[in-house]
Amino acid sequence: MRETTRRKLVIWDVNWSPHAGEFSRLLGEAWEVRAGQGDIEWLRRELKEAAALVAVSLPSIALPEARGLGVFLYPGAGLVDAEAGHYPLGCPVVNVYEHETPIAEYVLMMMLAHVTGLRQHTEALRQGCWEGSGRIGGRPHEELAGQTLGLLGYGRIGRAIAARARAFGMRAVAVRRSEGTCVDELDLLGGPGRLRDLLRQANFLVIAAPLNRETEGLIGEAELALLPAGAFLINVSRAEIVKERALYEALISGRLGGAALDVWYQYPQPGERGFGSKLPFHELPSVQCTPHYSAWTQGLIRRRIAGMCENLARWSRGEDLERVVLTGQWRP
Repeated sequence: MRETTRRKLVIWDVNWSPHAGEFSRLLGEAWEVRAGQGDIEWLRRELKEAAALVAVSLPSIALPEARGLGVFLYPGAGLVDAEAGHYPLGCPVVNVYEHETPIAEYVLMMMLAHVTGLRQHTEALRQGCWEGSGRIGGRPHEELAGQTLGLLGYGRIGRAIAARARAFGMRAVAVRRSEGTCVDELDLLGGPGRLRDLLRQANFLVIAAPLNRETEGLIGEAELALLPAGAFLINVSRAEIVKERALYEALISGRLGGAALDVWYQYPQPGERGFGSKLPFHELPSVQCTPHYSAWTQGLIRRRIAGMCENLARWSRGEDLERVVLTGQWRP
């Protein structure tokens, strides 16, 4: 049994430090919560007596002060730094999900906006133009019902998207790393070897796979050419899964009907401006550009804080932690 003395949680992140009060509320009197954002020396001082740390990385210069760290909480899915040698010996590194709901809502929003021509018709009516209205013989728009959604990746995000797409009468087809059995009405085509089969039938292609050696550059000119003419691509995973130049060329040629891009090839530093790519995707009327914001909701923040606090409660009770990614191996 661990001692019942008050423990310290250090939060060192610009996004999560402002929520220190919510951590304190959920953890109660058993924990002292200290929050900072950028000062390395502040972090080194606070880590000397810290039992837990919320951060996206642990700077090597701070490792000697973190040797007593009991748990490292990464406040997102995956892990930016997956080297066990970058965390203290025996320290479990855990992550947290909860992003599938807002990302799935974003995907459905973008698909609906595309088939209805929402942006174009809204702007047209601001100019007094009623094109698209059945009252004046306008051109009708499409529906999602009956169309095929292709999912590259079928984890938590892919499953959440598929469930919502089926509610709109769509057919969902997915490829994932390993073979799988059928889930409800979803056709699981198996591993990446079946990707070509998926592309040939996908009116909408959603990139929802992790970025790794297998997926980097997986979608290029040849793969985009397999999509039905006018297909729409949505990337909510990592930009590098789709080759930058190939995607741009497919869009300007009209081979793709459009895209919604929430992840990018270049990211500005805080306070800087930028467009996410060396190519002018932001100038293309067929592209919906958003600043990697699809998952960043109030609901996500509440659920992730609750999940991290639940893991800290488990650690305090000596129970197994959830979502352990790796265990630290650094020693002085």
